Amino acid sequence: MRDTRIAGAAVRVLEPERPPAAGSAVVFHGLSSNRILMQQLGRWLAAQGFRVYLVDAPGHGDTPGVFTHAATLDTYIRILSELQRNSGSSGEKTEALDPQTTIIVGHSMGGEMAVRLADYFPVAATIVFAPAPMVLPRRMPANLLIIGAQFDLAPMQESAGELLQAAGGLRTTPEDFQQRRAANGITVPWTAHGSLVLDWRAAKAMASWARAAISLTGPVEMPAGYPLTAEILGIVGICLLFPLATTGIVQMFHANFAEEQRPVRLSIAALIARWCVAALLALSIVSLWYPKRLFPFYGGGYLACFLLFAGIGVALLFRKQLRGVFDHGYRPVLAAAVLGLLVLLGLGAWLNWELTEMLWISGVRWIYFVPLFLANLPYAMAEEAALGPPAASRRVRRFGTFIILRLILWLALLAGILILLSGQVLMALLLPLLAAVSLGQRLGADAIRRRTGSGAAAAIFSAILAAWFVAAVFPLS
Repeated sequence: MRDTRIAGAAVRVLEPERPPAAGSAVVFHGLSSNRILMQQLGRWLAAQGFRVYLVDAPGHGDTPGVFTHAATLDTYIRILSELQRNSGSSGEKTEALDPQTTIIVGHSMGGEMAVRLADYFPVAATIVFAPAPMVLPRRMPANLLIIGAQFDLAPMQESAGELLQAAGGLRTTPEDFQQRRAANGITVPWTAHGSLVLDWRAAKAMASWARAAISLTGPVEMPAGYPLTAEILGIVGICLLFPLATTGIVQMFHANFAEEQRPVRLSIAALIARWCVAALLALSIVSLWYPKRLFPFYGGGYLACFLLFAGIGVALLFRKQLRGVFDHGYRPVLAAAVLGLLVLLGLGAWLNWELTEMLWISGVRWIYFVPLFLANLPYAMAEEAALGPPAASRRVRRFGTFIILRLILWLALLAGILILLSGQVLMALLLPLLAAVSLGQRLGADAIRRRTGSGAAAAIFSAILAAWFVAAVFPLS
């Protein structure tokens, strides 16, 4: 495995487990993803004997520049052209791509690009995972396999069906592969749009199709080791260390304070009403205008501005409860800031090493971290005021309230997609990741608040995680 640059894009090259290479595979990720997240698929292809090229799109991962669909397609065309000329921009010489033994693999937006590349580079096979809606190319890809997710969005499922129909329906005989007209569509049970690329059943189907496309005989080879095991154990280890780290940092800053006084709480109905008003107000504003130059992230700027306006709205509605939020001084806030940055750097570095660059902030993204933090802070402060101290006697009720309030925000974003036609479909595709970040915010903020008695410290920690999410996940545009 090695990292290089081809046509200005970051590319990770996986050599076949048993050289020489039987063929080549070029793999394109989806929107808000990166080449490292596609490495699991790459390992399956390398086990079959392919030399694999995992590509970062513009504005994603380690590829500089800004993201647009046109720029991405142009970059992919230049990468394939350069690989066919047998020379990378770094000066490394590799075996040139042979169209007769090359396959192209893509997920979501990458799947759309893979299909469109059929107009420029005929290859032995094209394999797409949950392809994004597209305008069909003039020339359909040869030996096309479409792998869908059971719980994918309806537009994605419809796109896959239309693509299979345009390819001529199911054709899977050896003669079909030889004549480059094979086509098939499968749906992997219990998978979502993003999890599809990490599912072993989908990877095995891809590997089997790739072997048939270049006439490799024998069973599908399993990649060496146990994919995802180290990644999962690392995340579990970091989560287990978090309580100890929280206690240690709070003690180091002498930020241990008495339990908070319980403010007068509002009823669930009153909280829901206030949150709905703020969410609808924020949705109305961002549907008409939001400063793209302040937050130049594809989809992320929309989300950041929505949270900013929603946060200002609920903060005004909870202005009485926010009085005295800094009664414990600066020490709890400083401890929370240090802990948030440690989580950002520690967990981000581990995932960057083992699984995905998606959660690692690099380069120009750091410039926008502070504005994103400030944009998320009003909402985080208001949420802490609304939920109150994390007393053991009301833990379940408080957590349920938190879920309801976050659900209101997501439903408002969904209404923007379905009713106001905002086009922010990325909000729906990233729902599992949004849910995971929300859970991490709540658990981490509660751990800090129990130890410091400070709602402000908990809000600082939550705002850091939210800023990290937007700055790291969404592509620059």
